[in-house]
Amino acid sequence: MRRKCFFLLIIILIVLYAADFLGIPMAAGTEEALLYRSIEFTGKVVGLQDKGEYLRLTVKLEGAEDRKLRAGERVLLNYYGSEEKPWELLNCHISFTAKLELPAERRNPRCFDYAGYLKSRGIGAVAGVKEIRREERSFTLREKYERKLWEKKYLFCRSLPESSKGIIIGVLFGDTAFLDEEVYDGFRANGTAHILAVSGLHVGLLYRIYQRLTGKKNSIPALAALAFVLYSYGELSGWSPSVSRAVIMISLSVTAKAADLRYDTLTAMSVAALILIANNPYVILGTGFQMSFLAIVSITFIRPLMPMRIPETAAVMLSVYLGLLPYQIYQFNYISLTSLIANIPIVCLAGYFLPVALLGFAAYALLGDMGPTVEITDAMGRLVCFVNDVSSLGGKGGFDVVSPPVSVLLALTLLMFFLSSEAFEIMKLRRRRRGVAACCALILSVALLFQLSVYSPISGDDIVFVDVGQGDCIHIRSGRTDVLIDGGGSVNYNLGKKTLKPYLLKNGAWNVDLAIATHEHTDHIKGLNELCSVYPVKRMMTGLTAGTVIDVSKDVKIETLWPSEIPEEVGQEDNSMCSVFMVFYKEYKILVTGDLDEKGEKMMLAMYEGTDMLKADVLKIGHHGSSSSTSDAFLEVVRPTYAVIQTGKNNYGHPSPKIIEKCAKKGIIVYRNDYNGAVGFCFGKNGIKCHTVLENGE
Repeated sequence: MRRKCFFLLIIILIVLYAADFLGIPMAAGTEEALLYRSIEFTGKVVGLQDKGEYLRLTVKLEGAEDRKLRAGERVLLNYYGSEEKPWELLNCHISFTAKLELPAERRNPRCFDYAGYLKSRGIGAVAGVKEIRREERSFTLREKYERKLWEKKYLFCRSLPESSKGIIIGVLFGDTAFLDEEVYDGFRANGTAHILAVSGLHVGLLYRIYQRLTGKKNSIPALAALAFVLYSYGELSGWSPSVSRAVIMISLSVTAKAADLRYDTLTAMSVAALILIANNPYVILGTGFQMSFLAIVSITFIRPLMPMRIPETAAVMLSVYLGLLPYQIYQFNYISLTSLIANIPIVCLAGYFLPVALLGFAAYALLGDMGPTVEITDAMGRLVCFVNDVSSLGGKGGFDVVSPPVSVLLALTLLMFFLSSEAFEIMKLRRRRRGVAACCALILSVALLFQLSVYSPISGDDIVFVDVGQGDCIHIRSGRTDVLIDGGGSVNYNLGKKTLKPYLLKNGAWNVDLAIATHEHTDHIKGLNELCSVYPVKRMMTGLTAGTVIDVSKDVKIETLWPSEIPEEVGQEDNSMCSVFMVFYKEYKILVTGDLDEKGEKMMLAMYEGTDMLKADVLKIGHHGSSSSTSDAFLEVVRPTYAVIQTGKNNYGHPSPKIIEKCAKKGIIVYRNDYNGAVGFCFGKNGIKCHTVLENGE
C-alpha cells in the first residue's frame, strides 16, 4: 500500500506538471466573458487580510450580470473602502462592480510568476474596488465562529508591544506584514524563515503538546479538544498547504491509533497530497506545497540512514536540510552555511514561544487582556530575533548562488532519494546491478525531460530588454561578461533588490562587470544604485559623452554617440543631454537612446550627418515611446529592423499611438515590455532571432 500510494502520487504529479507545461488547463479558469469590463458581481468573502491602506479580500463568486456562476470561482479584491470593523466582512455575501483582470504572469525569464502563485491558492482573477454592498443574510454557527476568531486576531495584533509585534504575529499567524524587512531578510538568509510562515512545524508542536498533556491516550473529549484547536489554528493561519498537510496527517495518525492500524508516514503524506490536489490541482505550483511535502519525503528516506547517536531533533533537521538543499538553491538562489546550526536553537525556542504566544492569544480572546503572558511573549520574541541575528554571523553566514540547470538539481535529488530507499537496499543485497543502472538511467532521463520542459530560449539570448515596469534596463551578455545599461527604478519599490538581483541570479550572472546609466532620472539609475548595495557590481559609469568607447569582450563594444558634452549647469536633467550608446554585437548594431527627445535627436542627426553611424538593426525607442521622441527624420536615418519600447503601466500615455503608427508605416517590428514582458535578441550567423517571455503579447 505504501509504495502504491506514493507511486500513484508521483504519476499524478508528473501528469499535472506536463499538463501545465503544455498549457492544458488543470482546472476551469475565469470565464473570458467576465474579464476586462465593468460587471456587477455577487459573492461571498472567504478570506481577509488587512494590508494597512486597504483590505485584501478573497471572494468566491456566486453570480455575474444576474446569472449564476459555477461553484468555486475565486477572485482577489483589493478593497480601498473604509471599514471600522473589517472582520465583519468575513463570510459576508456582497455585491460589487469591478473590472476583473488576469493576474500578471512571469515577465522576466525564470522569475516569479504571480499568476501561478494565485492559481496555487485557487484564485483566477484580480481587481480593485472602492465600494462593496453587503447582503443581509444569516450566518451559520461555523461562520459566526470564524468571524469571531478573526475579530480577536485583529484586535490582538493591535494590542501587542511594538518591540516584538512583528515576530509574534509572524510566528503565531504566519503574517510578516508587521515585521521589519531587514529582520525578515535575516531569517530568510539564515534558513529559519519557516517559523514565520505557519507550517507543519507549528501544527506538529501543537500535537506534541497535546500528546504530553494526554499521555498519548486518545479519549473522546481529548480528541474533540484536539480537533477544535487544529481547526481554529487552521482558520487563524489561512489553511496554507503545509498546515493542511500536517492536519490531515495528524488526523490519519490518530485514526490509525484508534483503529489499531499501522501508520505509515509516506502513505499518510501521499494521501494528504492527493486530497489537496483533488481540491485544487494548481496547488502543485506553490512553493509551500512543494517544500512541505519534499521535507516529509526527506525525513522518510534520509532520516533512517542517520547514525543512532545523533539526537532525533538534529537528525530530522539534517535530513530536511539535505533533502531541500538542491530545491532551495534553485528556488531562492542562496546557500546558508549556518542554517542547520541556527535551526536547532530557533526551533527549540519556537517550541516554547509558540505555546506561550497561543496562551496569550487565548487569554486575550477570552478576557480581553494577555495578562502576564505579554511580558513573557515580548521577551521571547526579542530573544528569537537576537538568537537568529547572532547565529547568522551578521549576514555572513551564507552566500548567493546562480540557478544551476534544473536537470542537475533534479537528478541529484532523485538519486539521493533512490540511494536512500529500501528498493536500492534490496537491489544492492541481491546484486541487481542492471536494476540499479536502469533506475539511474530513468532518473537521468526524467531530469533531462524536465530540463526541456522548462527551457526558455530568451534565457540564452545575447541581449535582453528586462521588464522593469515603467523604466529602462538592458542586459548584455557575452560569454561570462554581463553588462547592464540602465536599471529602472521606482520611488516606492526597491527594484534593484527585488527585481534585478533575482533576475540576474536566475539567469546565470554571478556579478555585473559593468553598469552604465544613460542619465540620472529615477527610472533609469535608481535600480542600479540599489543593485550595487546587494549584488557585486564591479564598475559603474554615468555621464558618458561622445567618443567614449568601452571594449566589453571580443564580440561586444559599446560606443557613446551623444552628447558631445554635458553642461555643468544643466547636467543630464534635460532629456536632450541623455547619453546615447551604440552597442556593437558581432556584426550587428543596437542603438540605445535612453530618454532622448526630438531636440536631442535633431542635434545628434546634425552631428552625424553624411555618415551611417546611427544606422542600427535594433532601436531602443526613446523615452518609453513618448510622442516627444522618435521623430520621422530620426527613424529614417536609423532604419532599424526591430524596435523595443521599454514601458509598463503608467499615467503618461506611454507609448504614444503615433510612435506605434510611425514604426508600422516603415515596416519596423515593434516589441513592448508592457505587452511582451522581457524581450531578447540572439545574434547569429543566420540573422537575428527575437524571443519574448509572453509569447502571445498579452
